[in-house]
Amino acid sequence: MDYKSTLMWKELNEAKDVLKTLRERNAGVLQSVAAAAEKAGVANVYTAARGTSDHAMIFLKYLIEGRLGIPVASGAPSAVTMYGAKMKFSNALVIGCSQSGKAADVMEIVRAGNESGAITVAITNDEQSPLAKLAQYHLYCNAGEEKSVAATKTFSSQLYLSLLLADALGAGIGADGIGELLEKSSPAVDAATDGMAKEFIGAEECFLLGRGVSSALAFECGLKLQETCYIRARAYHSSDFYHGPMAMVGKGTKVILFASRHSLNAATDEVHREDYVKCARKMEELGADLFIVTDDADSFRGMNAHVELIPGGKTEAETAFCFALAAQMLACKVSCGKGLSPDEPRALKKVTITK
Repeated sequence: MDYKSTLMWKELNEAKDVLKTLRERNAGVLQSVAAAAEKAGVANVYTAARGTSDHAMIFLKYLIEGRLGIPVASGAPSAVTMYGAKMKFSNALVIGCSQSGKAADVMEIVRAGNESGAITVAITNDEQSPLAKLAQYHLYCNAGEEKSVAATKTFSSQLYLSLLLADALGAGIGADGIGELLEKSSPAVDAATDGMAKEFIGAEECFLLGRGVSSALAFECGLKLQETCYIRARAYHSSDFYHGPMAMVGKGTKVILFASRHSLNAATDEVHREDYVKCARKMEELGADLFIVTDDADSFRGMNAHVELIPGGKTEAETAFCFALAAQMLACKVSCGKGLSPDEPRALKKVTITK
């Protein structure tokens, strides 16, 4: 199958245009959420999501904690739906994220937030969805219908709404020009993933690593390789990987490291860079077949690794959108190279409802 004929390829390439609409489309809601949070003295944030949507919430977690110092908990909806817990969400901002807006367990968390006095926000791609109507505020992905089972443009929309929300709360990261960044970066990302895809067509397993903001993209890339390529792809925070899982890496083990040039904060750029270089050198030492997806080729020069250079932004948050595009393009190409359809993975459907 020609990957360029798939719905997944078509839709991932629509993301750049979708992102250009989101700031204006959601401006009023963002202002209202920020005002409500300030008035309530929000002291913590609680997110509820599944799958790809949860990876967008990992991204949001690092934006808010890294720039505002407000604790963000990635919630366990099962605490409510399986154990009947009565959650206490006073002084909290509760965010439910679901592409379809039909995730029943996510809705239960938002409902619990409403009942306990929290500020509740839904992030969905359907304004008329149950989750959108349940929350006090709704941030709209405005991505149009997404037909491929693999979420691409909706994920990019969730990332951008997360960035806009963090900035509305005072993070001061800057969210201008992301759609334009993707538009300019797309040809280079496409080229970088061509050779990489050929190396993964025969792969049965791999590890994906990132830290902080970039870990969200490692998790999302792992999921995309699992669901569209049937590769046993396992993603880790690179810092967690040292605590046991690294023992599985040996000669020829495929590892993908997402490593951005910049941190969220300019003051920590060097610490950020040193951490990624340390991780790459350790993988090199273990004999891994290492692929480094980065906008910082200089830091990895001379290493025994495949350095896949892609464009980046002024901060790690901006570069994340290029990483997301790389993950999506890679999975689409590998899937088609294996003779599979990324649009219709076995045993999966577009909307998955868990309770």
